[in-house]
Amino acid sequence: MKKIIFMLLKYGMRVLYFFMKRFTPVRDKAVFLSRQSDRPSENFLLLQRELERVSPSTRCEFYCRLGLKNEMGLSYALLMLRQMKALAGAKLCVTESYCIPVSILRHKKQLRVVQIWHSMVAIKKFGWQTVDRPEGTPSAIARVMEMHRGYDFVAVGSEYMRPFFSEAMNTPLEKVLPIGTPVADRLLASAGQYEELRARFFRTYPQAAGKKIAVWLPTMRRDYPIDCGGMIDSFAGGDYALVAKLHPLDRHTTVDSQKAIVDTQFTTEQAIILADAVISDYSGAAAEAALLDKPVYFFVPDIGRYSEECGINVNPPEDFPAVSFADPQALAAAVQGEKATADDIALVKEKLCGGCDGHSTETIVRMALSPVME
Repeated sequence: MKKIIFMLLKYGMRVLYFFMKRFTPVRDKAVFLSRQSDRPSENFLLLQRELERVSPSTRCEFYCRLGLKNEMGLSYALLMLRQMKALAGAKLCVTESYCIPVSILRHKKQLRVVQIWHSMVAIKKFGWQTVDRPEGTPSAIARVMEMHRGYDFVAVGSEYMRPFFSEAMNTPLEKVLPIGTPVADRLLASAGQYEELRARFFRTYPQAAGKKIAVWLPTMRRDYPIDCGGMIDSFAGGDYALVAKLHPLDRHTTVDSQKAIVDTQFTTEQAIILADAVISDYSGAAAEAALLDKPVYFFVPDIGRYSEECGINVNPPEDFPAVSFADPQALAAAVQGEKATADDIALVKEKLCGGCDGHSTETIVRMALSPVME
C-alpha cells in the first residue's frame, strides 16, 4: 500500500512539473535545497558568496527545512511545490541531502545538479548502503522514489571516500569527485585561532591549566549508552585533560563531570582546533581533526555491535590499526605517550580528507557553472 502511495505521489508530481517547466522560463538562478536544517548551511552560504563573486548576475534562492523520514505532512508538501517551481526555472541546483524533487523529476537540460552532502566523509553507511536495514529505507520505496538519482557530480573529501559515496548514492564512480567541501576551506583558514581558543578554554576550565587537551568526540548510539567510566579513569592524573563532547542528540550517555570536563561552551570545531589530540570513533569529526593535522585516535570497543546495527565504511582497526583501540587504558597510554607518528597522522588525513586543498569552494563553483562537466 505504501509503495502505491509513493508511486501516485511521484507521477502526480511529474505531471505537475511538466506544466511548470512549460510555463517557467529558465533564468540565471541557483537554487539550494536541503532537508538538513531550517536555515542555509555554512556550505551553502560559502558557495553563495563564491557565486556572487564570480557570477554577480546569478540569483541564489534557498529552500531549506529539516525533514525527517516520517515527516511528510502538508507543510513539507507545500515546500516541495516551491522547490519544483524553483527547479523549473533554474540553471543550477545544489543539495546536501536526498531531495525528492531532484531525484524523481525529469528536469530541463539546462539544469545542473550538484550534491555536496552534509559531510565530507561517509564513515557510517547511508542511502542505498542501508536499504532494508533498521536505519535505512525499504528497498521497494527507494526504487520507486529513485533515491539519489540525477546528480551531475558529487563532491567528497578524498579519493578513498569515492566508492562509498558512489555505492550509497547509486551514482557512477566517475561522477564522485574528491574535491572537498566549502567547510573544509574555512576549517583550514581557521587554524590560526588556536592561541585565542586555548586561552579562552583555560579561563573556562581552570582545572585543565598546565595540561594538554584530549578531546573525545563519540558519535551517538541510537539505543544504548557509551561506557565512559573506563575512559575517564584511564586519563585521571595524567598530562592530558580529557574533554568529552557528547553528540547533541545522545540521550543515553552520562559523563561524571567530577572526573572529566564535559564541555558545552565550545563548538565541536572549536574543540578540535584547540585540541592536542582528538579521540573519535565513527564520527565525521575525525575528518575535521585530520584536516588540521591533529593526531586522531579511534576508540571503538563496540565496533562489532555498531557495525551490525548501523553499518560502517571505515573500519578503524583495519584502516588505522596503529591508532585504534578497544581498551581505554591502552588508548590513554597511546595518547599520553603521543604514539601517533607523522605517518599515522598523514594516513588518516589522506584517507578521510586528502582532496581538501583549501580551494574546494572555487572548484565546485567553477565546475557547477561550466557548460560541460570537466
